Amino acid sequence: MIRLIGILMGSAAAVGLLIVILGIPEFSAPEAESGENGRPAIEPDVVAAPVQPPAEPEPSADETVPNEPLAVEAPAPELTDELTDEQLVEQIFTPRPEPVLDEHWYAFWSPFRSEIAANGFVARLQQTTGMDYRVVKLKPGVYEVAFAYTDDDDIEQKLARISAATGLDMSGG
Repeated sequence: MIRLIGILMGSAAAVGLLIVILGIPEFSAPEAESGENGRPAIEPDVVAAPVQPPAEPEPSADETVPNEPLAVEAPAPELTDELTDEQLVEQIFTPRPEPVLDEHWYAFWSPFRSEIAANGFVARLQQTTGMDYRVVKLKPGVYEVAFAYTDDDDIEQKLARISAATGLDMSGG
């Protein structure tokens, strides 16, 4: 009887420790079981929206003319107070080229052995200094903390800002 109680207590402690370390598990809804002909056995209650046929059928890849220039989409309309729903949807889903920023990251602290410790250090630094930091995984068990910079003067300014806000000695390297 005592062994059984010990086993149950040990199992409960192990499950509790896993929940504390990993968090509460998130369960997903079970998938609908298939009935005949691949259809769901139970039909979900879904309100169907009216289906509208497409305005123009798009040509397939076989139907395109090889010498025909590619169609260029019209530029996005200027922001006005009265945009139609179609224009708003098109404006949202039209891909625009993002400007490429050449980011450099400067690792300023000795590497951490765990990602959790590095993330905790980053969270505290962000709270104290208001700057953006990144945890970089070099290899398993080696995590560096770095900040973005543009040039050498920017590095010195940010190191001075960290030192002033935290009192940490950032000289030497």
